This record gives sequence, structure tokens and C-alpha cells, in this order.
Amino acid sequence: MSPAKSNRGRPIVHTEPWAKITVVLLDRHVAYLDRLAIDIRLKHGKAISRAEIIRGLIEAAFQSGTDLSQADSIDSIVELLTSSKKKVAR
Repeated sequence: MSPAKSNRGRPIVHTEPWAKITVVLLDRHVAYLDRLAIDIRLKHGKAISRAEIIRGLIEAAFQSGTDLSQADSIDSIVELLTSSKKKVAR
């Protein structure tokens, strides 16, 4: 008999399999995520976590269809993603 799951902690919001990982970010990236989370909460009245923002950014990159395997550095990833956005905006 398996023990009953506790209802303590945050509710599970993932509908797909997931993994918990740790990443190191630059202080300016953390500050950006925090500022964005505050701006979203003030504008929409909804709290959003750093993790949710990061997942959204990854999903946007995924859905962009941009072939990021062409990149050989962070700078080239940024260039690929921002240049594809500029092409769409035209």
C-alpha cells in the first residue's frame, strides 16, 4: 500500500513530464526576471515565478522554428533569435 500524497506545498501545474534542474544565471538576468515578474503582477494582478518566465522564453524559442543548432555561443543564439524576430516583424 502506497502512502497517500500530501496536499502540502505548491500545487502541481505541469501537464507534461518534467525535471528539476539547477542553472547559474548572471545577476543581471536574475534582476531582469524579477523586474519582469513584478511588472506582470502589477499589470495583470497575477504572480508569475522566474521558472514560469524561463519556461515561456524556452517555449517561444522552441516554437519560433529557428534552428538554434547553428549557434556556437550564447551570442550567436541571441543573434539567431533576435534576427528571426526582426524578419517576422517586417
